[in-house]
Amino acid sequence: MFGPLVAAGNHPTGDQSGTGDRLGLFRDAGGTIWGLPLAVAADGTVLGCAPPAVRDARVTDTYPAGATIIGATNEPTGWRGGTGKLELLLREPQGKTLWRAVSGSHIDVGPICWAQDPPGPKQRLLYYRLAPAHDS
Repeated sequence: MFGPLVAAGNHPTGDQSGTGDRLGLFRDAGGTIWGLPLAVAADGTVLGCAPPAVRDARVTDTYPAGATIIGATNEPTGWRGGTGKLELLLREPQGKTLWRAVSGSHIDVGPICWAQDPPGPKQRLLYYRLAPAHDS
């Protein structure tokens, strides 16, 4: 349902001792980009966390239609107390490369994804549902 994994990064954190939690970016057949928590099993298998409610969750942000994700980072904040928003490094169809910070949200009903403990504090992880914006 969420499509193939196209990039990975880290969840933003408000505490630099941080969670270290990984985030996978998946692109479905309709062009929606899904940002879902990832974990790595002892044998190296990559596992995603997709609670049932995420399928019906609202769109959290947009990205330019036709753009390809070529990377993901956390926006620098200028201090070491935490990281900024998730940023996508995108390549537009004409070849132009750009950064775009995107917003996520929490699932408020049913099962949710939690940060791994340790290294960081117990915290709900965000999901991202990014729709292509045809006017960007």
